[in-house]
Amino acid sequence: MRQLADNVWHFDNLGIVNAYLWKWDGGLSLIDTGPPWTVKRILQGIQEAGFRPEDVTEILITHADADHAGGLKALRDATGARVIVHAIEAMFFKGQWKRRPNLRHPLGILYFPFHVLLSNTVFRIPRVRPDLLVIDEEVLDNGLQVLHTPGHTPGHMCLYSKEAGVLFVGDLINHRGGKLALPPAIFTPQMEVVKDSLRKVARLKHVEMACFGHGPVITEKAGEKIRAFVAKVAPPRKRRAGPRKVQQREGVPRQPKAQVPKAKITLEEGKK
Repeated sequence: MRQLADNVWHFDNLGIVNAYLWKWDGGLSLIDTGPPWTVKRILQGIQEAGFRPEDVTEILITHADADHAGGLKALRDATGARVIVHAIEAMFFKGQWKRRPNLRHPLGILYFPFHVLLSNTVFRIPRVRPDLLVIDEEVLDNGLQVLHTPGHTPGHMCLYSKEAGVLFVGDLINHRGGKLALPPAIFTPQMEVVKDSLRKVARLKHVEMACFGHGPVITEKAGEKIRAFVAKVAPPRKRRAGPRKVQQREGVPRQPKAQVPKAKITLEEGKK
């Protein structure tokens, strides 16, 4: 457990994944939970930081991967905290959607049988009814702003405090070997949508610290490093002449267009 700022702590002993504590007037927000077998480490880390499990008043999940949400049910029971997820991502926790690898990727096809086995056993996403569903740009009571950043999963979200200059990135960006990287293609069905999400995050004005789901935290000038990375992997789209064609993105729900009934002309009206 490592304190990064006055109100931010990093669970740095969970293996390949990270979780964080965010302190605010209403208590503590736990951001992601790690897999099921790290629950004891998280509870121990909370105590090492000088808090009690019941001081955690809410658990925010960036996305429904088992390495980020596998311990959700156990930690909710241990803390009594309310669960907050993006409104789209809630479908996974309700059991109405199932997480799948990228079946357009050759490795995704090869991995799929193992994924089915693991997702039904050690990497099972817990069935939990969220207490609060949030949407893009919503500012929570804890001061964090929700940024809907789909692509890795349909309801992936980042969490941002402009005042503190802190961005909780989830799996939108990986930080490995001292370099920023896209999320693994084998687990990311919509990489082009990820790039749109990256452009969105790159527009944030004040990001001093970036807290990643995987890899070490960047504690200084994180926004500059993220913008430089995005400029390489997701440069601005070129504007096309003429009307823009709206494309349906698989996995990201889109509201259907209103259907306007056509006027009916009777035989007698047609003769007039």
